[in-house]
Amino acid sequence: MRNHTSMVGTCLALSVAMLLASGAAVAGVPTTIPSTALIEGTLASTGGGAAADGDYSAVFAIYKDETGGSPIWFEGPVTLKVAAGQFSYALGTATPLKASDLTTGAWLGMKLGQDPELARKPLHSVAFALRTAVAEGLACSGCVGATQLDAAALKDYLKAGDLATVALSGSYADLAGAPDLSAYVKAASLADVATTGSYADLVGAPDMAPYAKTALLGKVATTNKYADVTGLPTLAEVGKSCGTGLLVAGIKADGTLDCAQAPSTTGNLPADGIDDISNGLIFNQFTDVFASSAALPIPDNNPIGGFSEIVVGDVGLAQKLTVSLELTNSDLSTVQVWLYDAANQEYVVYNKGGKKGDGINTSYPDPTKTISGDLTYWAGKNPKGTWRLKVVDTAFLNNTTDGQVVKWSVNLQTLSSKKIQIKGDLIVDGTITNPGLAAQIAAASKTATYRWAAFHTHQNGQEGWFMGNDAAMFGGVAPSNWTDNNYTAANLSADKEVLRTLFVNKSMAKWNANVWSEVYTMYSSTNGRIAMALFRVKNTTANDITWTPYWWYTAYQGWAETASVAVNGSNAWSGDCGGGTCNRSQNLTIPKNRTSTVIFQVGGSTGWSWCCNSHTRKVVLAFYNNSLKLPSGLEFVDDLDTATGGWEQ
Repeated sequence: MRNHTSMVGTCLALSVAMLLASGAAVAGVPTTIPSTALIEGTLASTGGGAAADGDYSAVFAIYKDETGGSPIWFEGPVTLKVAAGQFSYALGTATPLKASDLTTGAWLGMKLGQDPELARKPLHSVAFALRTAVAEGLACSGCVGATQLDAAALKDYLKAGDLATVALSGSYADLAGAPDLSAYVKAASLADVATTGSYADLVGAPDMAPYAKTALLGKVATTNKYADVTGLPTLAEVGKSCGTGLLVAGIKADGTLDCAQAPSTTGNLPADGIDDISNGLIFNQFTDVFASSAALPIPDNNPIGGFSEIVVGDVGLAQKLTVSLELTNSDLSTVQVWLYDAANQEYVVYNKGGKKGDGINTSYPDPTKTISGDLTYWAGKNPKGTWRLKVVDTAFLNNTTDGQVVKWSVNLQTLSSKKIQIKGDLIVDGTITNPGLAAQIAAASKTATYRWAAFHTHQNGQEGWFMGNDAAMFGGVAPSNWTDNNYTAANLSADKEVLRTLFVNKSMAKWNANVWSEVYTMYSSTNGRIAMALFRVKNTTANDITWTPYWWYTAYQGWAETASVAVNGSNAWSGDCGGGTCNRSQNLTIPKNRTSTVIFQVGGSTGWSWCCNSHTRKVVLAFYNNSLKLPSGLEFVDDLDTATGGWEQ
């Protein structure tokens, strides 16, 4: 509602527009109640004038009494359209008004918006509604009852007594003249197959014999005789030896051989069962130990710690793997040791805690200690690759070193597919043929021939970069890129003539070689030295072969010098060493059926000041641990003087 108003005067009148029953005379009383009754009224504002024009919300209700009680009928809220304070509304517009709602003495109530209901007004009769009072006062005298009527008069109205029984019962059995359906329900009238569903009861079934020709089946399918089975095993017979695929298991009581099936060569013998059938003379199970090459000092009070690496070779599948560790430190309660396997999974093999001043000498997994990770993961897998050990001492002693990793190792019990061991004497009546043995013996008797180069790149305050920074004189790499831009062996030219220009030094070694070791005065970080070794390695087999050299190196990437190794122009590894001399091993894949070029390259360490503004750097390149003893199938060749082409040959 837009204004608060009060009803000051209301005119109520039932509509005189009544609906008449069909066929009634105009002068007769209407036989229907109108669906609506029209009321009219006036709305005034609280100031006394007419209410403002507009739409107002109203609720109408009819009550039995003038006050109190619940409404007999109501509708709303409905919208009243008010103009000049006047409105009209047809009751029953929203909710139909029934005759039963209009009882004697009915009262009409009206409520506007949120205001209380206005005083109720009585409903009055209009037009023909007054006639109903007369009808209500009539008394019946001489009225005709149903018993006085002739039955024929109501025959068209279907008295129940005149209906057939089925009309009331609805039963098919009460239907007169029903059709005879017995022929449609008696099982005797159906074929046997209709009730049994059996193919055998089908009359006129097709002959399927041509579709099941025994010619397509094995003979045994129709005869069921064991003698008709093909591929019968050979059975022992009296007076005859055991047949093919049979072994003598014994002699029966009647003197015939007791034959048994020979063991399968593909499945019955387990992979590790060769020692069982060889009376313990042949083995393919081995224990291989891959140990650290040197002790690892433990930096004191250093969160970075120290690192050591072991390269585990390809010796087959591990049946069992353990890691042994021997370590000393002044205070083990401040030491923690991590292990990283070939898959770079982390294990904590020693946690902070333990006896002060004691050492560690144990193996893992150790059921008496709790460590993170589970080394049994490697059972049935090949653990080849690089294994690393990290040791951190967080307490202060002297800020130099506090103990060391004396040694550590990766120990494998393997089931090898690459080698066997024979115990005892080997007696051979025929010739032993080993195509790779002669090449192996020849390679073992040869020395390693290699080319090497060592050079500076820059002079402070005078010439600057040597030879005009000409790349052709330095292996196809400008001197500035060697000692200022972290170039590696993979950046060398593939042109053999360019390589011959740089690698003019030839040397020979047996199993190990110190190629270059030097300390020089450093006038600036740009004044760097590079050392390299070039090997030509021939693979005489039809398979790729892994060569794992161990080498010492120096390099400091902080001054843009990198250590690296490349095979046929592809980078196999590159890295940093800082201020020390580092060692590592590297698995190198030497391609089959060709000669490959393998180049090692190192740079200088960081500078060191002794006194009087004197700064020095060191350069180291060396091979140890019998690295130059090549695996079977590989051999060194000295052909750089005559070789042609690029990295492909």
